[in-house]
Amino acid sequence: MRLIALLAFLPLCACGGSPAAEGADRGEHLKEWARITEEAAAADGPPLSSLPLAEEWYQVTIADVPVGYMNTLTSVDDDGSARSMEVMDVQVNRGADTSRMAFETVFQEAPLQPPSLEVLEEAQRSTGGVTLMAYDQRFANNEVKMGLTFPDGEMKLVSFNGEKEHVSMLPRPEQAWLGRLRARLEFTRQCRAGATEIVVQTMRPELGPRVVNLTSTLMRIDKAWDGTQMVEASVWAVQISDVPVNMTEAYETRGATRCYRMLQMGLDMPFGYLLASLSEKEPALQSAEPDASRPLPELVYTMFVILDQPIERVNEARMVEISVGIKAGSSRAPVDLKLPTGGYQRVEPDPDDAARLRVWVDLMAPQDATPEELAETDFRSPSAMIDSSDEVIIALSHKADPLCAEDGKPLPKGHTNGKLPIALAEELAYALRQIVHEHIEDKHLSTAYASASETARTASGDCTEHAVLLAAVLRARGIPSRVCHGLVYVEQGGSAIDGQVHVDASGNVDPAGGGLTGQYGWHMWTQALIAGKWIDLDATLHLPFTVGHVLVGTSSMADKDAHNNHMQMAALIGNLEITVHDVATPLSAEHTGTDPARVPPPNSRPPSRGSRWTLGTPSLARRGGPGESLWPAMLCTDRWW
Repeated sequence: MRLIALLAFLPLCACGGSPAAEGADRGEHLKEWARITEEAAAADGPPLSSLPLAEEWYQVTIADVPVGYMNTLTSVDDDGSARSMEVMDVQVNRGADTSRMAFETVFQEAPLQPPSLEVLEEAQRSTGGVTLMAYDQRFANNEVKMGLTFPDGEMKLVSFNGEKEHVSMLPRPEQAWLGRLRARLEFTRQCRAGATEIVVQTMRPELGPRVVNLTSTLMRIDKAWDGTQMVEASVWAVQISDVPVNMTEAYETRGATRCYRMLQMGLDMPFGYLLASLSEKEPALQSAEPDASRPLPELVYTMFVILDQPIERVNEARMVEISVGIKAGSSRAPVDLKLPTGGYQRVEPDPDDAARLRVWVDLMAPQDATPEELAETDFRSPSAMIDSSDEVIIALSHKADPLCAEDGKPLPKGHTNGKLPIALAEELAYALRQIVHEHIEDKHLSTAYASASETARTASGDCTEHAVLLAAVLRARGIPSRVCHGLVYVEQGGSAIDGQVHVDASGNVDPAGGGLTGQYGWHMWTQALIAGKWIDLDATLHLPFTVGHVLVGTSSMADKDAHNNHMQMAALIGNLEITVHDVATPLSAEHTGTDPARVPPPNSRPPSRGSRWTLGTPSLARRGGPGESLWPAMLCTDRWW
């Protein structure tokens, strides 16, 4: 768990040092490692015959600023089963708000039998020797829990979102894997034997109940703090399959717990190097407490993608064409940039640069869902985060009915979640977006990540809460939905949440205003599946959607996926550059294919309710604030997809 779960949430809305070898090249470090292994093996005696029991405390820093702590505990229960616990508790600034978030994971494993503690019996290979894998995330007053057990040849996943439990039965993995303690002991065994690359199959609770490869590669021999003094340590680069982040871990090279006791853990992040270093308990705990004299890192606005110039009339545009690429010299970026086609977004290779992508966001051209997406039940089913079966969610979803009737498109009497004609389904989807936008009255960045049912009750949150709640009310009314993560255009350096916070060129928050023009910030929104096409809906904004969005990935938020679907953006944060090529406004007949005389000017009243609305409804267009542009909800056309 550790740092990976943290990365999934920090940027949304809107030894120290890097892991690279320093001084001698890696070849010299490998020679030194071989010498250390030979000397240590002679002094080691027999392999570990019992599990080292210990509690460790780590101070967590970002860019050398203390932000929290990590605590690990290993114990053995009366029945001989082994238990390991990890907790990370940190506080950071997200815009002008301070968020405190905690993550806890627990593994309960079958008794470890000497002489080879890491070895499993054949019958345990599909369970990793694990009897319980639990995950608990806490943000402000919000809590989501997950527990995985292994009854009768299956996996039972129980998720709890603060309101109710959700139970899923899943097949066990086909491949063998190891629980956390056995995986660590297998690393220790190979490390002590002098290996320089170690691959272990295990599970990470924050990534859901799936087996991943944990690959550790020796990088260098260095010095690290062991809680009392600097000691010699082996430093390993750690890669989790399908998770595009660079991690490091440092271990003792001498003594009874060499290759087992972790001294440091780091994560190379776009806003600074995040490091967990061994510490005494009290200093570690103090790092998570508020301290006005210690400015916390700002982890939202500092990661904006800055444009050379603003996008003109972005809220009135029908289409934008941009080129997206990786910044030159970005060491954390993926080799091949990938962005999805979906919703109003279409992606192709850039004809002018093979390393870049050309992206069109066209509000008149929603993309077809794939056959796999059309068949996916997760887009229709409740989960811990998108708990569409919750009674408060269902009640909130029915507040859309009067809005539909007001617009002259009443829903069938007694409609709950059955299928609707296309026009009514679209009307309902846009009405639900408006309901969520108005329901969340306290819009701020301090919540971090609450479930839909909690947001429905607190009526507070940022873009993540808007996206998750809208997905839930859509499903409650029978409209398949998913959550999107990516970028949103912010014209004046402000937040997509309230537009009140600004940043200067260094990323410093300036509540008074000013700041830059033309930039993209990280964001979340929702897509609804209607008539075989994904329709983008942004409940955070005052408009249903704008061309100022770049889709990076989507997620059903099913319990089995945990936060894995959000990891696509991890390697892109701080590494993207965007160039705007073309912007088509509704007055451009060349791009819209519509008679300009039939396109209403901004801020005009919409046509009659009898007109068909491809991008919104007359009622929703009217609900924009005073003086706000009504586009894209203002394009009236006889064309119906």
